[in-house]
Amino acid sequence: MWRGNRTVRRALRTGIPARPETSLVTIDPQAQAVLDAIAKAGRDEPQPKSDADRLARARRDAAGLARFSGEPVCVASVTDVEATGPDGAPLPIRLYRPARGEDLPVLLWCHGGGAIAGSVETHDPALRALADSTGWAIAAVEYRLAPEHPFPAQHEDCMAALGFLAADGERLGLDAARLVVGGDSIGGLYATTLARLARDAGGPALLGQVILYPNTDLRLDRDWPSLAENEGNVMTRDSLAFEISSTVPDAATRASPLASPLLCDDLAGLPPALLVTCGLDPLRDEGIAYGDKLAATGVGVEHRHHPRMIHAFLQMGGWIADTNRLQGEIAEFLSRVGVVRPA
Repeated sequence: MWRGNRTVRRALRTGIPARPETSLVTIDPQAQAVLDAIAKAGRDEPQPKSDADRLARARRDAAGLARFSGEPVCVASVTDVEATGPDGAPLPIRLYRPARGEDLPVLLWCHGGGAIAGSVETHDPALRALADSTGWAIAAVEYRLAPEHPFPAQHEDCMAALGFLAADGERLGLDAARLVVGGDSIGGLYATTLARLARDAGGPALLGQVILYPNTDLRLDRDWPSLAENEGNVMTRDSLAFEISSTVPDAATRASPLASPLLCDDLAGLPPALLVTCGLDPLRDEGIAYGDKLAATGVGVEHRHHPRMIHAFLQMGGWIADTNRLQGEIAEFLSRVGVVRPA
């Protein structure tokens, strides 16, 4: 059942950003402790003097989130495999198998990091925990990063990984007929775009999409209220602008449906979605708006809103208890969609 925000729906109809009803929510104390730790670490960082300095800092900051993940859980196996990327180069994929079952359904995961940072390694503890809590194999793709590899390299790599799993899943001991795509932050954008690309290509068939606190609107002149309300909670408007400009340098391209799925008018026929948003996330409003748009086209959307949470809390299970609830929500969604095989 879709539980979108009425004021955001009004913003979509009128083009006027509206103030969401979650704006007065207080932060979870554990989430505040994470923000305090991030702020303390940032005080020791020198101010960047160039774009190269900003990129290096963004990558250090993304790697630093791993310290909030807690001790990695043991899973049955962690295997690094390689697909062939669209440029002909090896495309690394890390496969996490939980401690139970063969012929496992598989969740292809696209990590967050603004497309300029993050990696399978920064998300490793979170992905281990996700495999353990869901009972699904997690296949995490190490897509190429911008600015070295600008848009649409990330989309192309994620699509290559999906094709590899569909074609070679049986050889890897996976049930290629039970495929779901997922991702966090910018990875959520890639996951939902994969669902659309797969639909348009006639496959691979997908059972669902898991979209955690996603970017959905890469226009620099967007004016969602949550960008200002939650300024500095893990990210700032300036850091977001740097990520977007580094990944999609051309302003006109940022408004294309491939770059900004919120601006796509052809969302019908996509697989059911689990959408997770956070009340204290700068990306809250564009995520809610995208869920509204999906639902308006008839896509089944299960919206789980965490009003006291911050961006990236999938990676903060060592500090934030609500991460366990998030993992449970993903597990419940996968359990439901996983019993249905595509025709």
